[in-house]
Amino acid sequence: MSGNRQKATAFILESLEAILPGNADTPRYKKYLESLSDEAFDAYMKDIKNGDKWLTLTAPNFAKTKLSLERNFEVAKKLGISFFHHLWIKGDEDTPSYLTPIKYMVVKLPFRLASQRLAKKMSIPKNQRVINTLTGQPTGDSKGASISYPELRVCAAMGLENTMVELMKYRGGDVRGGAALNASLMRTGHANMKTLSHFASGVQSTATLKTFLTSAMLKNTL
Repeated sequence: MSGNRQKATAFILESLEAILPGNADTPRYKKYLESLSDEAFDAYMKDIKNGDKWLTLTAPNFAKTKLSLERNFEVAKKLGISFFHHLWIKGDEDTPSYLTPIKYMVVKLPFRLASQRLAKKMSIPKNQRVINTLTGQPTGDSKGASISYPELRVCAAMGLENTMVELMKYRGGDVRGGAALNASLMRTGHANMKTLSHFASGVQSTATLKTFLTSAMLKNTL
């Protein structure tokens, strides 16, 4: 075994042990790395460097030794890794882009695709001739799919504020605003959010809920 390979193996094992002392993965990686040929070991290191493969660490529930934030920060400092960074916040037509004065944690995390985004769950209204008077939205045979709270949070996380306003307001039951949106699309092929704001009348379902609460003698500010 070459000197560089020995150093790389020792670095991996020491890092795993430093993150979670006594973990079961350290001996497993030791056995696996020692079983590789020099060519396979070199290819494995290149895959890790390129991000095609990565080291994993199992932290079972109810184990004697648990993951520790303090220990993670100590290991990161030793390795020269910083979890906190200044962020560039992208501006819009009213505000310029700016660099945050304080640092925020930036880490890679796994995620799962929301099932609401699957094509089989999508539904597009055939027309808007039948409107539900309680919600201000198309109904009957032309009823469209609704936007769920998880989907709304995805839009918020992606910074799609205008998309949220369009889906929740102009396509979500604002009768006058929705009519202006459709008219603009029919006449020009596009619509402008600022122009639509002059025709907005409020989402009908909000007014309906206010009426229900008021009828139940419940004071509200909707």
